[in-house]
Amino acid sequence: MICGLSGAVCQEPVVNIKTGHVYEKRLIEEHIKTHGNVCPLSETPLTLEDLLPLKLSTLATDMAPPSKATSSIPSLLSALQTEYDAHALEMFQVKKHLQQTRQELSHALYQYDAACRVIARLNREIEQLKERNQTPQVADAVQDPWDAVSAHVAARAKELAHYRKKERRVEEITKNVAAMNSTATHTLHQSDKPGVLALDIKEHRIITGGNDKDAKIFNTQSGQIEATLSGHSKKVTDVLFHPNADVAFTASADKTVKLWSAGSSERNYTLGHTFSGHEGSITSMSLHPTGSYLGTSSEDGAWGFFDLGTATLLKKVAAKASEMLALQFHPDGAIFATAQSDSTIRVWDVASANEVAKFEGHTKAVTALSFSENGYHLASGSADGLVKFWDLRKLKSVIDLQQDAPVHAVNFEFNGSYLGVASNKAVTIYKESGKKNWDIVKTFADHQGNVTDVKLARGLEFIASTSLDRSLKIYA
Repeated sequence: MICGLSGAVCQEPVVNIKTGHVYEKRLIEEHIKTHGNVCPLSETPLTLEDLLPLKLSTLATDMAPPSKATSSIPSLLSALQTEYDAHALEMFQVKKHLQQTRQELSHALYQYDAACRVIARLNREIEQLKERNQTPQVADAVQDPWDAVSAHVAARAKELAHYRKKERRVEEITKNVAAMNSTATHTLHQSDKPGVLALDIKEHRIITGGNDKDAKIFNTQSGQIEATLSGHSKKVTDVLFHPNADVAFTASADKTVKLWSAGSSERNYTLGHTFSGHEGSITSMSLHPTGSYLGTSSEDGAWGFFDLGTATLLKKVAAKASEMLALQFHPDGAIFATAQSDSTIRVWDVASANEVAKFEGHTKAVTALSFSENGYHLASGSADGLVKFWDLRKLKSVIDLQQDAPVHAVNFEFNGSYLGVASNKAVTIYKESGKKNWDIVKTFADHQGNVTDVKLARGLEFIASTSLDRSLKIYA
């Protein structure tokens, strides 16, 4: 009998009762002692109890094994084959052990690297704590100013939300919009660069901005220009009145916003601050309900948040998608919306400065935005000729108003029951007739050029629109 380990004739043969392999007793016992209870050939569990001794005849046990020198060629080949198999088995075991060692080494190196990173982080934190303990005043001085803004905005948003839900009273509109007509046309801006691009209303005064780089403040009662605001190097793209102070804002393609103060005389506006920080033309601006901050949108794809008192750019965030064509604060001031050239509308949280929602539904650039005063809906106008109403509670579009041409401006009346839309050369006034119904009550087609902006005075005392035909028209 030939040993499965040595390939030689067994002197004390034993057989594995599970697999039938035959081994030299001393070799298999040494293998089990060295490598554990595993069969060397089948790699199945093997113990000494599984080995059964074999008895040979006296002739077989007394006979010495034949020497290799006297063996036949077939016997020699068989012995060589057995020895080769033993070496192959040993090589397999060595490779298996090498692979296991490599895995253990790789795991150990990973743990070492992780431990080094943790130690480095802890060392940095320890150094930072030491610095804070040594210079507490410096740490307080470099506190992020946005934290104070967030607290101010959150407090004001809570007050306004309570007012809207508990104390707000809807003012009844007594004006007959269908009977309104164009009552006055004023050409306020220079003729060498025609076009009035934006307007805003405050009581009986209107501010307009034009391609001629100037802004004009017009008194509808006297029919006279009260002030001309000159200072921009490029066209004025948006204008705005402060509701509680005699202050006006002008935004321009020269990448700046200017704050103008009337001082002691409404006709003597002087430049107070210039807000800068954008890398592209300012497309729109909106005053935060606190009255202390100004939001801006720009063709550089970012929105800016400015402190009016210091003219400081407190925050600037890019949408990383497209140009921003409009920006509007929610009546509570906790969120705001931006209109994008990639046909989307993005809603942002003021406190975190993060995007919290994205409205998709337009097929072309979104050009205009307006929140309803109750804070439940957002109206958007687009170059695709659609005005869409978005429900901010359900985060989806609920109404579509089809126009015949790209929409340039949308504006809710203060009470939220009327909406003005500027498209092509016309101004269309819609009235809410149901939860999901808005009907056309009047269309003004008096302009000779594309209408650029429309605003509805509070209580619909009058409606004003501007156009590329250089005119400001008033409807009453």
